[in-house]
Amino acid sequence: MWTLTLDTATPYLSLGLFRGEEGVGRVVRLGRRHEEALFGLLDELLREVGVEREEIGTLVLGEGPGSYTGLRIALAAGMGIALAHRAKVFGVSSLLAACWPFLEEGGPPLTALFTAINGLHYGATYARREGKPLVLEPPRKLKAQEVSRAQLQGSHLLLDAPPDPRALYELLPFARDGVEPLYL
Repeated sequence: MWTLTLDTATPYLSLGLFRGEEGVGRVVRLGRRHEEALFGLLDELLREVGVEREEIGTLVLGEGPGSYTGLRIALAAGMGIALAHRAKVFGVSSLLAACWPFLEEGGPPLTALFTAINGLHYGATYARREGKPLVLEPPRKLKAQEVSRAQLQGSHLLLDAPPDPRALYELLPFARDGVEPLYL
């Protein structure tokens, strides 16, 4: 069985299809047009890998934080696919999926930030210890002065990086069973 990864919490559509070391992921900047491209890109990905939708046994969905509509697109589409194919659904923080590829084992913490409206950011701080994600600061809204404080506390900053499709897959062992969107 294959695992489909999907995140639409940011201006990027992150979509992937993985099984073990096999698979492929796509990240496309769409702004607010996720719904226009999602199923067309999914069909392209399925053809590229040579997989039928019925072979999807697991979905890992980005839970946000992010735009209300953006989150709803991935969650509704993902839940519909899961229901149609009796697949299991898991949720992962979109911020964690954005910074996971950049976290080094035992390295410095990383604060992932997504730009929100009104000069705010959604942010969370993570580290990687013993191959597992360590949440140092959970997802929250931050003002500009709080972002500066994060820099002063020894955390590196990652601004507006898209959630990584393979990271969503790699984070499956640490994922939440089911999904719960994070609206801040």
